[in-house]
Amino acid sequence: MITLLDLLQGPAVLLGLAGAYLVTSPQVSRRAAGFSCWIVANALWVMVGIMTENIYLFVLFGAYFILAATGLRVAGH
Repeated sequence: MITLLDLLQGPAVLLGLAGAYLVTSPQVSRRAAGFSCWIVANALWVMVGIMTENIYLFVLFGAYFILAATGLRVAGH
């Protein structure tokens, strides 16, 4: 049976991998897309951390979310 956590974690993993691939591109638009993938993935992981009451997961991916948002801002200039 698929749980709500599965519905959050599956896309989070796929978006994280897609983001890692895209940020290696020399094209600014692809790098920006990679950071956008990371932002969504990290938000999903933050939700998983909240749902599982795992403060470490919450803090780690909350920090990654902020770093990805900063990367998107810098990549878009």
